[in-house]
Amino acid sequence: MLKPLKVALLVAGMAILGGCAASRSVVVPDGGATVDNPTQGIAIRIDRVDDARRFEPSPKTPDIPSLPGDDVRNAALTSRAIARKRNSFGLALGDVLLPEGQSVSQLVDGAICTGFRRAGYRVLKPGAPGYEQATPVTAQINEFWSWFQPGFSSVTIWNREDITLAGPLPALGRGITVKGEVSEQMMAVFENDWRKIISRGLAEITEKVRAAVTR
Repeated sequence: MLKPLKVALLVAGMAILGGCAASRSVVVPDGGATVDNPTQGIAIRIDRVDDARRFEPSPKTPDIPSLPGDDVRNAALTSRAIARKRNSFGLALGDVLLPEGQSVSQLVDGAICTGFRRAGYRVLKPGAPGYEQATPVTAQINEFWSWFQPGFSSVTIWNREDITLAGPLPALGRGITVKGEVSEQMMAVFENDWRKIISRGLAEITEKVRAAVTR
């Protein structure tokens, strides 16, 4: 049986996460401002965005994608997973997913498209005139994950992004990788805070892609 002090510490550790720490949360990140295609510019199409993240049930560090037990082998869940909740002692608790029907690949696809458009490229979608003739670009998600880091008087949540782009474009050469991290300190982490940090991570991808492919 847990001693009263140990129970109190455990409860306090969960309270710092703003409640519902042990449950599964579903959040909808902000996709960012919509950007229209330029009237001129190289036409490209995003052929695919592969989710190559590796999940572990009990990682040594919280920045490694994680889901409980056999969920790490469930592609329907890993494709939607964006964060894992923890208490102030680092104990893994509930997880944070996108809504059903959405995926990390879709979010990253949108961020990449916006980055190319801001750099002056015309990103064509299936069915658009010239789609088949557009230059194909592929992307691989090496990392896109948010995590919680406890501190003495505050906590920090992070999002890390690592995306590889490839395609027959001069700006891409033999392939490029864009990386970034964003973080924010706060007193307690609520579901809306996960939404905000993930949205900032997507915005970071957009800006890094824009800077990398600007001619």
